[in-house]
Amino acid sequence: MKIEKEALATGTTYKPSEPFSTKVLTTVSITNAEEEVKHLVIDLKGSNLLYREGQSIGVLPPGTQPGGKPHKLRLYSVASSRNGDPGFPETASLCVKRLIEQKEDGTKYLGVASNYLCDLRAGDPVLVTGPVGIHFLLPKDDSANLIFVATGTGIAPFKAFLDYIFRERQEPWKGQIILIFGAKFKSELLYCNDLNSELQVLSDAGKCKLITAISREQQNPDGSRVYVQHRIQENFSEIANLMESGNFCFYICGLKGMERGIEDVFRAHLGADEWEKRKLEYKKDGKWIVEVY
Repeated sequence: MKIEKEALATGTTYKPSEPFSTKVLTTVSITNAEEEVKHLVIDLKGSNLLYREGQSIGVLPPGTQPGGKPHKLRLYSVASSRNGDPGFPETASLCVKRLIEQKEDGTKYLGVASNYLCDLRAGDPVLVTGPVGIHFLLPKDDSANLIFVATGTGIAPFKAFLDYIFRERQEPWKGQIILIFGAKFKSELLYCNDLNSELQVLSDAGKCKLITAISREQQNPDGSRVYVQHRIQENFSEIANLMESGNFCFYICGLKGMERGIEDVFRAHLGADEWEKRKLEYKKDGKWIVEVY
């Protein structure tokens, strides 16, 4: 059974050559951990830039690269529902981690777009493009079971999905929803910590099941670190039952390579050949959807 996805919105699409010039409305830190993450609300009024949850918008950092060419476009998953952030209609929110890497020579590399965005303040101008993305969308059938697996800022589209499902939809979602979220520290569980607890509140209210994997603070029985694949293994019977009906979508979003450990759990239970067969069918039918970076 192929899963039919929500229809894309019809609006204006902005290209890098013709971006929409707008401004930041608010920007707040959403973790008190060493690695800074900001939630930015960007004004879209007057743009007719209409998006669906699971899509991305682009940001054009100012300035040029070495050699004089403009900085390249960076894409970010939207972290708000289609009508904007709560209290801010006609907006799009971004969840951005400030990238600072230590190089082998001892110098630091600063991510161009992430540092630019994290340094912005309310009222600052910003150039945006998009929306883009046609696959990472909610199913049209609200009886579908949803399994979300995220690490880090990969939580953004799932926050958008849950915002839409529980804040904007007129009818309740009939399928079951599980969110498995991995981070290094509890403080880095974005939208589930002391600074912003939106997703934790939904879980506490019984609207979705939240399962966390905190790699630096939790251990497996053998003393190894806990990652999202371990939580999938622990809850495999429940997840397999949700998938058994055929009416499900399994979404993965976060760091590149995370899907390997998740697939290994299915290989262990089903066998390598059977899993590869099923995965091909799931992808073809729009049930296995991966967005990693």
